[in-house]
Amino acid sequence: MWVMKMNKFAELPLVEPVYRTYHDGIVSACISTNPSIRNWFLSNATVLTCNKAFLTETSNPAIRVENYSFSNPMLVTKWVSIEFLKGYINPVIRNLIDAGYYVHFSGVDDYYVDGKTWYKERHFNHDGTICGYNQEDKTFCIYAYDSNWIYQKFWTPQKSFNKGKEAMFKQGIYGNLCAIKPREEQVAFSVQTALNGIVDYLDSDLVKYPEDGQGKARGIVVQEYIAKYIDKLQDGSIPYDRMDRRIFRLIWEHKKVMLERIEKIEQELQLGTEVSEKYRFLVSEADAMRMLYASHRMKRRDSVLPIIKKKLLNLINKERELLTLLVDRAGREFQNEALEVSQK
Repeated sequence: MWVMKMNKFAELPLVEPVYRTYHDGIVSACISTNPSIRNWFLSNATVLTCNKAFLTETSNPAIRVENYSFSNPMLVTKWVSIEFLKGYINPVIRNLIDAGYYVHFSGVDDYYVDGKTWYKERHFNHDGTICGYNQEDKTFCIYAYDSNWIYQKFWTPQKSFNKGKEAMFKQGIYGNLCAIKPREEQVAFSVQTALNGIVDYLDSDLVKYPEDGQGKARGIVVQEYIAKYIDKLQDGSIPYDRMDRRIFRLIWEHKKVMLERIEKIEQELQLGTEVSEKYRFLVSEADAMRMLYASHRMKRRDSVLPIIKKKLLNLINKERELLTLLVDRAGREFQNEALEVSQK
């Protein structure tokens, strides 16, 4: 583990996370000592999910990717409730960082944390990750969305972090610390696991996950639910000031990771590059939707919502076509390999 130390200073390195839309995606930024763990995410973190409650109750579709966070078995995770650390939380955090652990926290009010998303704007029970400390100026290095809504590292006074924690304590809310460290075992990309995940992702439509059904929607149909979310923004049943600003960032990240997954499958099975070359356009389209949506969030322009919806529905159709083609070709390749083995 590379740890830069000078006197009372330590900072752990970060890599570009696989998914960084939400703070719990930090786990894939903590793998600098074992970058092969990225292969686990590429093999296993494939299926989109969302909460259908936004159709009738909430304003948040809670779109996520299964297995993109703490469920990764290639990470050592140690959890402890902040409630029981009392006045020892800062030394515990420093000890963990000195031992090579990144420290994810929850249960801290953003309003008091200098540099964080809602600093001095809104009381908000939030999370983030501490990856360094400086005892000379009593600061922590936090990796989270900053006050400009940019997900990056920034240094904040330890006393402001503690004030945010204590504000939640007064409400009887106690968060957790999760120490995160990569395991040493090397991880290979699993073509079969990745293909199974794609098949699972494709096995999804409005018949299997109807609007009036219970629970979450899973798979490619999640994007059809996001199209319905756009409709609700358009008709005002979800107010503009309550729109979820990050949903199209996650869709864009999902396409970027899917492209990387497709390229690995094509390479491993020697399928050529036709699918990945065509899928690359979907990544660009997802990025365009992300930027249109972000511009609408910054300055309201309802006229862009139908454009985003049309792009999204076109993307769904093209994605289903390309991923089905990939699965069919991969299946034929596996059948050919089995036939060659049986003939020997």
